[in-house]
Amino acid sequence: MAIIENLIWEKLALSEIGQAVALNAEAGWNQTAADWQFMLERGEGTGVSEPALVATSMLLPHGDRFAWIAMILVTAKWQRQGLASALMRRCIDRAAMLGMVPGLDATEAGRKVYLPLGFQDIYSLTRWQADNLKIAPGAGASAAVRPMLPGDLSAVADWDAGIFGARRGDLLTHLYNRRPERAFLLERDGNVQGFILARDGRLATQIGPLSANNDRDAIALLRAALTGHAGPVFLDAADHHGGLAQWLRDSGFTKQRGYMRMLLGSRTPFDDPERVFIIAGPELG
Repeated sequence: MAIIENLIWEKLALSEIGQAVALNAEAGWNQTAADWQFMLERGEGTGVSEPALVATSMLLPHGDRFAWIAMILVTAKWQRQGLASALMRRCIDRAAMLGMVPGLDATEAGRKVYLPLGFQDIYSLTRWQADNLKIAPGAGASAAVRPMLPGDLSAVADWDAGIFGARRGDLLTHLYNRRPERAFLLERDGNVQGFILARDGRLATQIGPLSANNDRDAIALLRAALTGHAGPVFLDAADHHGGLAQWLRDSGFTKQRGYMRMLLGSRTPFDDPERVFIIAGPELG
């Protein structure tokens, strides 16, 4: 059996992004080089090499209260030898050093590993996929929905901070610049009441985040973002919004996998689940 202590453990470098993308491609994940660059510039990555990269992890702080653990990837040759667990422990320890609560979006298999570590369930999510969209009738386009403009980002970030639980203007700006034609805003009386963003992915366009005050507004925003879109789409939706789930089914989406949003040692969410409809992604929180 190979010994993981003999591997090279160090800070994941921007120069290793190509190898990191190859690891997430091996796992069938949707991240691109742009995703890795953003996470490495805003967070802390660990790379494990022999000397080629064989495993990774990311810790992405949000504000000063919580940090997201993600991108724990291990190439097939090195799986089931303790690498993933060791990387997870490093992320937990680092979050503790920063005085932040670790959070993550766990797959069903991952949840079984994280529960004994003290992570607790917050709410469930589903990755939905559509290869051939057929925009469903009902909840039509709202006159309050319009394309988002660069000048809107500050107001969107202010409104979003009360929903996400931390200010993440840099992330919202990054996502806006990735797919500005899929970015929409819902306003009433000049006040932000909802928004949606998207980004390009390795396998599909990734929709999210989508935050709104109710199902009708959320669906109006999603309709706007998807209208005229061609090609596969992924999105990670909160399961407690049944109206959105039904609209997704009617529009040709199918369930790909489930996730559980979890926090270490806490059942109290930092975000506002009633207004979170689609998350930015399991790697971004």
